[in-house]
Amino acid sequence: MQKQHVSRADWHYTRWGGIISVRIIKFWIKLHRTPIYSVDLKRPINPNEPTVLASNHQTLLDPPAIFAALPFRTLLTVAPVKFMTYHKYYHSKYKLPLYTTGCYPSHGEGLTGVTGAVYFARHGYRSFIFPEGKRTKITQRGPAYEGISKILQELPEARLILVRLDWHKRKSFFSRPILEVSFFDAPDKLDISNPDKIMDVIYAHK
Repeated sequence: MQKQHVSRADWHYTRWGGIISVRIIKFWIKLHRTPIYSVDLKRPINPNEPTVLASNHQTLLDPPAIFAALPFRTLLTVAPVKFMTYHKYYHSKYKLPLYTTGCYPSHGEGLTGVTGAVYFARHGYRSFIFPEGKRTKITQRGPAYEGISKILQELPEARLILVRLDWHKRKSFFSRPILEVSFFDAPDKLDISNPDKIMDVIYAHK
C-alpha cells in the first residue's frame, strides 16, 4: 500500500532543516558574493493558502539560496517548503541532506512527483518545482516539462509565485560575483497549461 500522508514530525523536521540551511547559505553568500534580492509580491504569503513556487535552476545551491532572499520573519511564514528533486539524485548518498532541506523524489511510490506536490501544497507546505527539470544556464535554456502545469491544474485555488535567479560570473579577479534573486507573482492571464509560457515569464523578468 502506498504511503499517502506525512507526519507532523516531518513538517517540523523539514521546516527547521530548511530554515537552518537557508541561514547557513545566506551567511556563505555574504562572504563570497554580492547578493541582490527583490521580493515584489502583491500581498504577504499566507501559510494557510496553497502555494506553488516555480523557478529557473542553475546550481545545486539554488533551493537555500533562493529563500535567502526572504527576510527571516517571512521565511518563518513560508517554511516548510518541499522541492521536487530528480529521483535518481534523491536516492543517492545525498538523500539525508536532501530530505532534511525539503526535497522529495520526482518519481516512485507514495508522495512523489505531481501527487506529492499537490498533497504538500494542501497540507501546510509550500510546493516548489524547477519546471525545466535540470540545471540550465540562461543561455542554454531547454523545454520545460508538463509537471508544473499538471500541479496547477489540480490546484486551481493555489497561488503561483515565480522566482528568477542568476549566478553571475566574476567579471575580474578582484571583483565579487553577483547573485540575483527575484520573487514575483505570476501574471493573472498566464497560460498555466503551457509550461514554456511559465518559463517565458520567469526568463523575461528583470
